[in-house]
Amino acid sequence: MFENSIIYGFLSRIGSFLLNVIKNSRAAEIFLSPNENVSSTRGSVFFKIYRIIRRFLISVFKMLKIDKLLEGSIFKMVFLWAAFAIVLAPIAPTMVIILFSLASFGSLALYILCTPKSKLKYYPINKYVYVFALIYFISIFISVDIKGSLYGGFLTVMFIMFYIVVINCIKKKIQFRVLLTLMIAAGIFVSFYGFYQYINPGKFGGVWVDKDMFESIQFRVYSTLGNPNVLGEYLLLIIPTAVACFFVAKNNIFKLFYFFAAGVMMVCLILTYSRGCYLGIMVAAGVFMVLLDRRFIILGILGLLLMPFVLPDTIINRFMSIGNMQDSSTSYRFYIYMGTISMLKDYWLSGIGPGQSAYNKVYPYYGYNQISAPHSHNTFLQVMCDTGIMGIILFVSVIYQFFKLLFRAYINIDDKTTKIFVISFMSSISGFIVQSLFDYTFYNYRVTLLFWIYIALGAVATGYMALKEE
Repeated sequence: MFENSIIYGFLSRIGSFLLNVIKNSRAAEIFLSPNENVSSTRGSVFFKIYRIIRRFLISVFKMLKIDKLLEGSIFKMVFLWAAFAIVLAPIAPTMVIILFSLASFGSLALYILCTPKSKLKYYPINKYVYVFALIYFISIFISVDIKGSLYGGFLTVMFIMFYIVVINCIKKKIQFRVLLTLMIAAGIFVSFYGFYQYINPGKFGGVWVDKDMFESIQFRVYSTLGNPNVLGEYLLLIIPTAVACFFVAKNNIFKLFYFFAAGVMMVCLILTYSRGCYLGIMVAAGVFMVLLDRRFIILGILGLLLMPFVLPDTIINRFMSIGNMQDSSTSYRFYIYMGTISMLKDYWLSGIGPGQSAYNKVYPYYGYNQISAPHSHNTFLQVMCDTGIMGIILFVSVIYQFFKLLFRAYINIDDKTTKIFVISFMSSISGFIVQSLFDYTFYNYRVTLLFWIYIALGAVATGYMALKEE
């Protein structure tokens, strides 16, 4: 009925026309052009240094027979240690995640040194991630407060480089699928804990509501992540994953599980009352539906038209308050943006260094209306504050290369399962970026880790069909 309707035919013709215009444009040609420069990357100075160090350590391991000692050892099971860090990231304390992350790096090092024929996986995005981590590392030592930047800077660099662990620990399709399922199960746990908070608000503190503007909102859930916006940012990443697994699952029991998980996490996202995350999930859903099937465009339009009649007044009021300077949260962010931009006029080249301590040391001299802030409430502004102009260029390059890698796979690969996984990761990062415009999404280090995990999983998804079957 929909396919033969006048509305669908009209929208399909418009969509096809725009798609052809985009495909034939110079920008699309550049975006979709391959950049598989494996030879130039492996011919670089950095790779040569890595190869020399690796050969030396391999010879040491052989001489001491460490490779024989660790044969079949649990310490070489990179996937196991990485899975602990990935699955527990939204649940466990940061220190626990740090320990499992370090164990993952150590396990990967042992595996590489005990397996001389093994090679690190290459994706075109790799070099951008590594250089961005290097820029962040350098920014620690040119910070206005080196001591204050050490912890946050080193932790950020480690979590950025966790990317290399993820892309190299997944070798089989079953590992990829099991990891996603465990992450979704963790999302269900986080959501149920959020429901418990919502039912028992008196047991938990919360100061994220403007009582004058939103009298109907009594409590915003934050679950295990300590802040409703941070919880929303985590759910923006994980919800599209559950939807993708629902589409690719062949077993009806698993389909029901993924459907239930997506619904539960969506309700939890709603209870965060995070306006940026509401916009983020709408963008993520739009990207997912349009790339999955153009017929979903009609459902999307109908959903937008029906939204004012279906959504509760509390959520509609939150949407309507976007841009309203009478809302304390909106005005607070606006003044912080103005102060941060003024500060960057003087520190655009090198930034001020990573961490709250460095920001608080400089920002008060540029702040408006005597407003204090721990960060700039915008990820792109904050990355530039931390690392300067080179850092923000590299960060934007990582995002650009991520979408380029995944969209090329979406265009060129016929396998339906791979396409759906690729779509889900593009959707997750799209929604996350939207929220990043309204908040500093790397404020919570565990969410920082999850972001780089998703960048890595997206890269792995492009080669899903090349993973081993057994």
